[in-house]
Amino acid sequence: MQSRLLSLQVILSLILLLIAAPGLIAQRQLTGTVFDAETGETLQFANIWVPGSHKGTTTDRLGRFTLALEPGEYSIVASYIGYSSQTRKVRFPAETDLKFSLRQSTFEMPAVTVTPGDNPALRIIRKAIEMKELRREKLKNYSLTSHSKLLVRLTGALEGMVESSGDGGSVSIEVGGDGKDSTAQSDSTGHTLPIILETQTEAWWAAPDRYKEVIKARKQSAMIPSQGNIMISQFFIVDFSADDFNFNDRAPIPGPISERGLSSYYYRLIGTTVLDSTKIYQIEISALSENDPLFEGMIYIADSTYALSMVDVHLNDAAMPPFFESLAFKQHFRLFDGEFWQPVDVVVDAGIHIPIVDIGIGIEGFSVLQDWRINQQINEDFFDRTRIKVLKEADERDSTYWAENAKIPTTDEEQRAYLRADSVKAQLDSVKYQVGFMNILTGGTTGSDAVRVSFPGLTDLYHFNRVEGHALDGSVSFSMPEFPLNWVRMSAGYGFNDERMKWDIDGNVKLLDSPSLQLYAIRFSELSFIDRYNDPLGENGTTIASMLWKYDPRDYYYRDGWSATVSYDAFLLFPSSLSVRRDHYLNAVNNSNESIFRRDRAYRDNPPINEGSIFSVYGDVSLDARDFIDNAGKIRRIGARNHVPVVGLGWHDADIEGAQWSFMSWTARLNGSFEFGAPGGFTYRLEGKGADGALPAQMLYNLQGSVNYISDARRFRTLDFREFGGDRRLTAQFTYSFRDWLFRAIGVPLLKSSGIGLELFASGGWATMSADTRALQPIPIQEAKTPFWEAGFGLDNIFTLFRIDFGWRLNHFREGRNFFFGINAGVLL
Repeated sequence: MQSRLLSLQVILSLILLLIAAPGLIAQRQLTGTVFDAETGETLQFANIWVPGSHKGTTTDRLGRFTLALEPGEYSIVASYIGYSSQTRKVRFPAETDLKFSLRQSTFEMPAVTVTPGDNPALRIIRKAIEMKELRREKLKNYSLTSHSKLLVRLTGALEGMVESSGDGGSVSIEVGGDGKDSTAQSDSTGHTLPIILETQTEAWWAAPDRYKEVIKARKQSAMIPSQGNIMISQFFIVDFSADDFNFNDRAPIPGPISERGLSSYYYRLIGTTVLDSTKIYQIEISALSENDPLFEGMIYIADSTYALSMVDVHLNDAAMPPFFESLAFKQHFRLFDGEFWQPVDVVVDAGIHIPIVDIGIGIEGFSVLQDWRINQQINEDFFDRTRIKVLKEADERDSTYWAENAKIPTTDEEQRAYLRADSVKAQLDSVKYQVGFMNILTGGTTGSDAVRVSFPGLTDLYHFNRVEGHALDGSVSFSMPEFPLNWVRMSAGYGFNDERMKWDIDGNVKLLDSPSLQLYAIRFSELSFIDRYNDPLGENGTTIASMLWKYDPRDYYYRDGWSATVSYDAFLLFPSSLSVRRDHYLNAVNNSNESIFRRDRAYRDNPPINEGSIFSVYGDVSLDARDFIDNAGKIRRIGARNHVPVVGLGWHDADIEGAQWSFMSWTARLNGSFEFGAPGGFTYRLEGKGADGALPAQMLYNLQGSVNYISDARRFRTLDFREFGGDRRLTAQFTYSFRDWLFRAIGVPLLKSSGIGLELFASGGWATMSADTRALQPIPIQEAKTPFWEAGFGLDNIFTLFRIDFGWRLNHFREGRNFFFGINAGVLL
């Protein structure tokens, strides 16, 4: 009996504990709302903080806040620019909800008279620039915590897609425990509920530019893969006192508190206000020239330190990135350690519209930046190459964790959005691998999460060229992400004019994630072409050009063989690979003269190659010391490779046309860029290839020419296809992009406000061949013993999409064909 009573007591205790659990969780969070005392309206983005500590938070768009506290007695301050701060005493957790009512402060400011050469706002800005440099010298390091939230609202065609992705109707959900059903079909704006991403992070910075961030927790709408949510504090710590800002590939925007800003902005002192008894100057900024990309709006500067205390700005039309209709920022700062004004929040609002496809995207970003620690000891070894690290447990945080640690309250609307996303994700998962009519036309994926099978559609099967004529081909691939053999692909095709089957089977084995160790192997019998790894038209483009204009730039041959490649990223510093392959080459000839137009015109002959077999062993290695993201175990490097050398060495054993010989080959490449701020940027690419023995035609190192009217930065614009070649080749490509800065700087009519950018380019190439290589060639190939040079210019960002290039030969002239005009290939293909 006593045992039974004891068991009953235990059970009752557990039940009571479960009942009390929500209350216990809530006790970790002080919640509240901040109101305007006169209007009764809530105050968005008011600052809430605990005096004498670095604890604090910010109210959201509904004026609500949450503040994580340990049990105890606290003074809590609510402050907002233009309002008198209010302090409330609280015994926590006995009191868990606070209400603040802030009253506006009134200041009598004498009329400001601006005389020529004497603008009081300019005096304040110059002092702010001077003090900014002093603070930068004193700021050695900092650390902080953040909670960032991004809401993405879809309109237009995308909204309809999301709505149709669900179950076709409203989803009934209960929110808030009041027993009432809410419809999760749309939000307060009348549009589809937003897609949400949230992260909680810790960040560290040390002079001059060392930075590290750890994502401790993240959650997102169910249809967003967790690996795609890398929203970090660094995106939100916007220093509006910076000299320059980059929002797109146009010229950098000068900051309002910078030397360049002094000659770009008009500053107007509106008045003064107060923040925590500190007088604040309110200054309006606008562009001196409407054609210059700049910020517009209000900046607030503290009288005591001449530091930014708040910004409320947006980009003007000239600065707007392509397809953006609006991009605005609001940020508040708070004084820490009596000297440093650091951001405590940031709000980003953006609107994107792509009218051609009727896509609209609204973006609301909000981040609370708190727990600042300034100029404290940070171990130098802490800043390693892992710039951003996502903890593996970040995706496993449950509702209890978020309830205890949230710095931004979750609204009812957001709760509905999360639940709606779960419903949409479940509906999408239920049909994810179903095959419908459109999949038969365009291809698709079926199978399961463990084994995904991708197949071609009817529109993918057909192609045409002058060797195969009309041809059919398709491939089926199997993706198995959780297995070492993570994908296998099989393809087959048939040319109706050359009457030959083509096929290949290849696969990839992933043995290690980090550092990456992979094995790739392929067995093939195919129709190939010279310089296949730099194909300007692609399969579809070649089909269209052939059928419409009888233009086919490829030089074809048949290839049968196999290869195996192992790649390894040693120490995440030296990406390298080693390949072993055997190729057997056969000539291909024209077998079709068909086209829709130009029926009276013949295709150019397909040139012969050197038939035979070559066995090769080739390896390459590069240095890649970029920092990286450790995304819960998935390693990805950050940024583009810059000034990174790549070197390779190969050994080849040839059996060509009855002759046998061996030779070595080498390759070296270096490319990079230099940024010069507003005036533009310079990029370069240097490459060399060579061999110490005779090269057959199919391996010759050509100066790769362009396709008619198609501009490709990887190729020489004014050269014909395979015009120069050899067994030794050096190439150099240089570009200088003014972006849209030059047209604006010199005031070119029409262009100065168009956003169109200007780029200058120059390319050079040297190619020569030994007597043995020359004797082996079945057709004559010119050498460029005197380096070939061309130069020109390009106009990009035309209608935000197009780019056109104009190029001229500087030597090796040819009659009537020394000029090139082309449209960027990326637009058309």
